Amino acid sequence: MFTENGVLIDFEELRKVIDKCDVFTVGFRLFSERMIVDTRTTGEEGPMLELVPPVGTVEERFFWLGQRRPKFGVPESFTFFIWPHSVRYLEESGMMDRIRQRIYPLDNENGDIGRSVAESIWKLIALERKATNDAIAGRNYHTIWEREPSESEPDAST
Repeated sequence: MFTENGVLIDFEELRKVIDKCDVFTVGFRLFSERMIVDTRTTGEEGPMLELVPPVGTVEERFFWLGQRRPKFGVPESFTFFIWPHSVRYLEESGMMDRIRQRIYPLDNENGDIGRSVAESIWKLIALERKATNDAIAGRNYHTIWEREPSESEPDAST
């Protein structure tokens, strides 16, 4: 089965990652921020879903995680994967619902995790929209070749 941009994803394997990993990080194709999901809990601390900047190595991510959630130590299972499609397709494919189901049963009664997930999705959509607009406008992107101005176009240097 092909998806929105023709890239195949093994959804069964992805479901296994979401269902079984203590911590997983999702990278996106149009922007550098990552979505990290930590499903571990203690009596005082619930699961975590955050948007975070990228790091260079898994050791750096473990260090960051240890600083952010010191009660938990190193996760038993950790996975990083790239989501090669849009944020919208993450929702449409059911993968975001799977993530929600993984952490919602552990949600505290005031709904902090639910709000965190909703805010993260809106931030991801905004990041993707900004990256797309930047690509169209040529901001933060370099072309392989410059377009030659046509005779009907005014010279930008004048």
